[in-house]
Amino acid sequence: MGKVQRAAAERKRDRVKPVTAQVVNCEANSSVGHESPRLPLVVALNCLPDCSMESEALKGVVKIEHVNLAQIAEGKIEAAAAVLLHSLAYLPRAAQRRLQPWQLILTLSCVDKMVDSALANELGLQLLHVDSGRAEEIADTVMALLLGLLRHTHVLASHGYASVGWLGTMHSSCRGMRRSKGMVIGIVGATGSGRAVASRSLAFRMKVLYFDPDEGKEIQRKRAFPAGTYKVNSLKELLSSSDIVSLHCALTNDTVQLLNADSLQHIKRGAVVVNTSSSHLLDDCAMKEALINGTVASCALDGIEGPQWLEAWVREMPNVLILPRSADYSEEVWAEIRSKAISVLYSFFVDGVIPPNIAANDDDDDDDDDGDDKQIQGLTWHEEENKHNKSEKNKQSKRSATDSNQGTTNQKGSAQEFRSKQQQLYYQA
Repeated sequence: MGKVQRAAAERKRDRVKPVTAQVVNCEANSSVGHESPRLPLVVALNCLPDCSMESEALKGVVKIEHVNLAQIAEGKIEAAAAVLLHSLAYLPRAAQRRLQPWQLILTLSCVDKMVDSALANELGLQLLHVDSGRAEEIADTVMALLLGLLRHTHVLASHGYASVGWLGTMHSSCRGMRRSKGMVIGIVGATGSGRAVASRSLAFRMKVLYFDPDEGKEIQRKRAFPAGTYKVNSLKELLSSSDIVSLHCALTNDTVQLLNADSLQHIKRGAVVVNTSSSHLLDDCAMKEALINGTVASCALDGIEGPQWLEAWVREMPNVLILPRSADYSEEVWAEIRSKAISVLYSFFVDGVIPPNIAANDDDDDDDDDGDDKQIQGLTWHEEENKHNKSEKNKQSKRSATDSNQGTTNQKGSAQEFRSKQQQLYYQA
């Protein structure tokens, strides 16, 4: 009887096993059938090491990962639907080549937008600048730099506490210190930061001159300098009359190396030069020579390009201050830029629309367009293209609502068409 019972039990198990396996397989198939779709990948390339803010805001919309330059060979850049970065120009060529034409590329707080846009056009990339007004940050930095050069605070602070006393052994370091009251500051560029520097300089009881190299061009500055400032008609006149020269103009074909060997011949001897705009506004060799021969007493530069500034003896000169492209930074402005980028990504992936007004506009009270580009390529809509003068606004008011709605539909359709093509290529990758 024992053998018969065991045989019956084995037959029973044989009948049950297929049923159990079938149930398990059905559950597995059910799980696979309800698997959530793969989220588009957004790569923060060599920026935003902590993406928690973006990940939380875009949860369920996209997947965001940080990729540093040591990880560019892992294939995440090529697989991304969108890429966040600071600047194309500052990426190594190997990283640039991994960017794809179907990706939406956002530059966050790019300094030289014209350079990045030209590079994006060369590489066939769809580039969108995301920025925020930084006029107040730049103006604060300019005042800190020029006052430091006038009062030698950076030199005196480096000697520490040992030489405390009325001049004491610091007498030689104090020579050349200047009073700001009554000095003439010349501002090149009628931008937001230029106007902010003018207001601060007036508070220090300086005389303020300004010259706008973009005057007379298609895009006009709409806000005037504060009362008490004086406009000059040429760069030569400004340079020859100013004790301090501060550059605030955008980088264009006309302003490349604005301060060169020829223009520096007209600068007032012993002047102070401050540049918080693009480093390409300066001829590095000419500025270095002017510092050596005393034509320029001192200079402060936010970012450098040429090897002339990398020599140790130049960097240690007490009359030269060099910042690592930080003049326009603050925690507040960086939070604004990240919030704008989140809005762009949400609108693009959810609504199929790219918001047009995401770049800093110089016409806002606290905005600045230093380095703003007027030739942005591909999907790069700039605020200047959506702002018009009063006459154009009057023309727009006469347009019918049908035309306005049609324009909105066309813009949305264009973005959706690009997004559709992008997703097809993305899921095929």
